[in-house]
Amino acid sequence: MKLTQEILNQAMQAFSAGNFTQVISILSPAYKQHPLAKMVYATALGKVAEFKKSFEIFESLQSDYPQNTDVAYNYGLLLKEAGFVDDAQRQFSKAIAINSNYHVALHALGNLKSELEQYEEAQLAFEKALAKDPKNVRYSQSLGKCLYQQEKWALLIAHTKVGNLYQSDRLSAELYTEACYRIHSRFELNENSSLLSSKYPDSYPIHYFLFLSALESKRYVLAKQYLEISLSVASASNKNELITYSSYITWLLNPSSENLDILNRRLASTNNERLLELAFNINENVGKLAEAETFLNKIQSLEGKSNRGKGELKRSLLAFAKGDFEAGLLLIEHYLEGQPLSLPHLYQKVRILEKLGRYCEVEEVIRYIAQNLKSFNSSKFTDLTAGVSFNDFEVSPAPIEKTSNNQTNILFIVGFPRSGTTLVESLLQKHMDIELLEETDAVSTFYTRMVENGIVDKDSGNVKIDSETELTALADKYLDHLSTYSPTINETKLIVDKMPLNIPYLPAMLTLFPKAKVLCCLRNPKAVALSCLQFEEINLYTIEQFSKAYNSVFSCWEKVQDVMGSRAMSVKYEDIINDTDYFIDTAYSFVQRTGGLKNRNKSDNSSLVLTPSYFQVNKPIYQSSVDKYLNYLTLFSKVPSNLDKWIKKLKY
Repeated sequence: MKLTQEILNQAMQAFSAGNFTQVISILSPAYKQHPLAKMVYATALGKVAEFKKSFEIFESLQSDYPQNTDVAYNYGLLLKEAGFVDDAQRQFSKAIAINSNYHVALHALGNLKSELEQYEEAQLAFEKALAKDPKNVRYSQSLGKCLYQQEKWALLIAHTKVGNLYQSDRLSAELYTEACYRIHSRFELNENSSLLSSKYPDSYPIHYFLFLSALESKRYVLAKQYLEISLSVASASNKNELITYSSYITWLLNPSSENLDILNRRLASTNNERLLELAFNINENVGKLAEAETFLNKIQSLEGKSNRGKGELKRSLLAFAKGDFEAGLLLIEHYLEGQPLSLPHLYQKVRILEKLGRYCEVEEVIRYIAQNLKSFNSSKFTDLTAGVSFNDFEVSPAPIEKTSNNQTNILFIVGFPRSGTTLVESLLQKHMDIELLEETDAVSTFYTRMVENGIVDKDSGNVKIDSETELTALADKYLDHLSTYSPTINETKLIVDKMPLNIPYLPAMLTLFPKAKVLCCLRNPKAVALSCLQFEEINLYTIEQFSKAYNSVFSCWEKVQDVMGSRAMSVKYEDIINDTDYFIDTAYSFVQRTGGLKNRNKSDNSSLVLTPSYFQVNKPIYQSSVDKYLNYLTLFSKVPSNLDKWIKKLKY
């Protein structure tokens, strides 16, 4: 039978339809008459697992056409399918060697390397393929998945943003959303959340990670919205987890004992590790130690021996909460014998040793951490040597001349972390007419948006608008922005926004809210330094890092304070401890509230799971916390000059 174009077309149509048996039947009498027919026939044989005959034909083709890239490429695909990985790799490499622009072979090689979990080599192959064909969405997806497998989150975000790929390709959008969540790019994710949600309304991964990001940003109202969408598109296997999260948000918005009991009942039925961790943390934090231990037992039964470090850390936390410090220390030291570079365990050791009064050993651990920064891996910070970024603290504000006519009362509580901001907030919380915002990014995200939109001058921190109407509209926008964090925000209450490092944003915020005031918390810088060095929450591990950061913050405060005048007040932590009642009356007077101690009732909407400081200040306050740093003889034997000047300026 003579091979005609019609016969070849029939075979190609059958091949495209996946009917390989038909291809073999059509070409069997005449495939030898043309090399294309020969390759299609051999490929069809391979597709029905007749590899021996298929490979013989491909060997013959390569002998006749040694420089043909299609032959090498298709032969490689079949070899891979048959499990001959090394031979497949050689064929793909051969095709690339013949023609370095043959991107399909580069992509195939990348897929092969990915399946072998050789992700670095796979990434290189995908990058080369994409460079040859930049608009190929399939290549972009493959590179994205490869970066995902390596947890190269920052690179993955950058990749999916090339040509706004995440706005047009669903898989890329899902990878982008999770990557933003993984490296805590909450501002960027929030900025794109509406677009992502509307563009991909039925994507579970997108809405699930938008929910988690909003939850961790304390945007509880927004979190609830994305949670409800996640529930509507989730598979049956994911619904229980989401329903439990729904109970968690209900408790966050109304932290009553009844809602906590409901939440605990939901948590008790889960085997989800993330939720069980949450259950342990909640109950340990609120002092329900028996419940915390029950959840810990369940976590450890599911984890097995491979993750014993988490379990021992939590056992130590429980022992600490019970006052059994020696038992807690024994657990920590046992783990550190095998894993000496575990930061969470080292910091727990610091806290236990301090409770035991073994201050010299605390200093040794702090020095050990400082000397080994480059060796540690942290889930919280990518670079432990970088300290804290203070780019915004370079602002040099001018006096505030124009303001809006918004009458909302806001009190911004600022200062350096661990300086008593949570203590101040906790004491003010006793007033019924207070709405609390506990360390959210509400101000910083709104400020950043204003800078990007040209509303605020980045160098001065001042608002450029001088129209009262426009300023008032901008203030209203900010209140709408706050409604994603709390459903009860309104102008009738005093809004207390505690976020220590919001100092650079104050001139802009006081322009929008002429009745707003600022309370800056001060504490002996040595005491603050000690507290910072005892916690991993702040990316500061040495006295030098701390001193640099402290100098940046209070240099900025000096400049900002000058333009705020009587709208700002400083208060010392030590004075609050000495006379709490006087502070409360003074603070109420400052924010133009009356009643002092008579109205110290707990606000209904105060969240229970807040910052590490929150649980410390809700325990008895002791005078010993004021001068605790005096127990550390060598830690402060040499104070850097940029810290010493503030000790003197603040009169400590």
